[in-house]
Amino acid sequence: MDKYKLKTQKLQQKFHFDENNIEKICTSLENEIETLKVVKIQNQPFQTPDVQLFKAALQETKTNTLLELPSLAQAVKNISNTSQNEIAKTNTTKYLLSDAVQASRCFQKTQHTQTEAITLKDQSNIASVWILQKEIGNNTSKEKIQEIKSNKFKKMLFITDRIVTSNNFSEKQIEFITQHTSDKLNAMSYRYVLEEILQFSNNKLSNFSVTSFIWNTMNEDILAVGYGKWNDERNGFKGAICCWSLKNPVYPERMYEFNKPITCLDFSKTRANVLVAGSHGGCVYILDIAQEICDPVIVNEKNLQNFPIWSVQSFLQKSYTSEDEFILSVDGNGSVRKWSGGVSKTYNTEQMSLIYCGIRNDAAKPNKFNHSTIVQNIPGTVISFHPTNKSTYFIGTKVGFVVQNTVDSCNHYDRIFMAHNGPVYGIKFSPFCSSIFITYGADWQIKIWMENVDVPLLSLCYCNAVDDADWSPINSTVIVSVSGAVICIWDFARKTVEPVMMFTCKTGVHFSLVKFSKHGNNIVTGDVNGLVRCFHISNMPSPSFLQKNSILTALENMMSSNHELLQIIKKTMMNK
Repeated sequence: MDKYKLKTQKLQQKFHFDENNIEKICTSLENEIETLKVVKIQNQPFQTPDVQLFKAALQETKTNTLLELPSLAQAVKNISNTSQNEIAKTNTTKYLLSDAVQASRCFQKTQHTQTEAITLKDQSNIASVWILQKEIGNNTSKEKIQEIKSNKFKKMLFITDRIVTSNNFSEKQIEFITQHTSDKLNAMSYRYVLEEILQFSNNKLSNFSVTSFIWNTMNEDILAVGYGKWNDERNGFKGAICCWSLKNPVYPERMYEFNKPITCLDFSKTRANVLVAGSHGGCVYILDIAQEICDPVIVNEKNLQNFPIWSVQSFLQKSYTSEDEFILSVDGNGSVRKWSGGVSKTYNTEQMSLIYCGIRNDAAKPNKFNHSTIVQNIPGTVISFHPTNKSTYFIGTKVGFVVQNTVDSCNHYDRIFMAHNGPVYGIKFSPFCSSIFITYGADWQIKIWMENVDVPLLSLCYCNAVDDADWSPINSTVIVSVSGAVICIWDFARKTVEPVMMFTCKTGVHFSLVKFSKHGNNIVTGDVNGLVRCFHISNMPSPSFLQKNSILTALENMMSSNHELLQIIKKTMMNK
């Protein structure tokens, strides 16, 4: 029995390995490995030593953390009252004391909180006939009550009309609003495809022509459109302003009727609900489109001249104490006038008169006196303000001249140059380079100009009069234009002889206006039949990263043969 106990005690003996024992074991293992290599090389039989058996007991030690990410949120218990007040005053998102704590996605920590129960309270009230009459008013007639009910009913119809129309146009509306990102691999191709997605039309406006439209400055879904009807002797309204919304392309949100055709529109620079309009009868109106029934204010009622107002622009002018809003208008008599934007204090200032002086040959008179001087007023067609220098404006005329002037100077102009051999229909500045602008007119040409340069940098010619044109807001070298029933897309960085894409509409359509949407993937057109169409542009090339450099390099490549003009442009750009 004693021998057996001794054996069991030896087996149960615990072996503790220190550093010396571990080194001995490692050296012995290395020696055995070397002997095995020698035996394998010499092909000798390997003699195994006597096997020694032993038992090892493993004990659990303390856990050692190799990496620890402490939470940034402190516990409320470890913070004193003064420090809690200091942390609560700071608006930092670093400390979340009383709420659940959330760290990164890999390491999450939550803290459960318990709030007090929400107290509910029931309250009842009794309303008698006397109380109702007191609230509504004893003098309230039945007609006013019916009017209140009708207004509520109109509002309900307004909402249901939007819901019903969204069932038919939801996909097209999403396509219009969505900003499509162009493919980078498609940067070298320019296959433009136009697809008509929406139409804004109404039966009341079937015989009207679209004279002007403009996007709202605050709400991108609202488009204000001006209509006019000429050569119609029947009674009824001859002009209208409609505020269309993308949510309801069937019926306009607002519709205001006038006895004269509307010729031009512009939104206020400070109030998005105020719309400025000019009419063919010479009136300048101010409307509040927030009201469904609005009596327009005639700004020039005391100074009415009965000449058509062809363009109106609202602008801000700084004074010594404040910055006030004014309206600049040009009429068919060549008078450029500045009107105050306020209703209570309406006054005007005549900026200048567009007068043409020429020489006429008269064959009936003798040779010494066969020349006579012609002095006549030039009708203005369009006004365009400089995008950066807000006090400078440009005016296009019916004889082809473009006049440059400032708001502060009266009775004279700063600069005049011949732009077209016919009426100038529009002047628009590039959204990426403020010193470059285009003019277009009845001589079939779109001309690209640089500020303070009297010669056009580039001319894009088409086989018909250019009724309207617009710059692309996402690509600095792309311009869209309309001529008759054709929509042309120009990209002068790739092609200047002809448009890169031409879309011909069906017969009987004559486009009068065109404008890009603010996202740049859609264009809106107006025609003489009263239809406003929305086209979606697909397969557009991806725009360059530096838009200003791309437009300047494209123009320099086109003018490589004209070294004198190229040097003038480089000097003007260096001065700026």
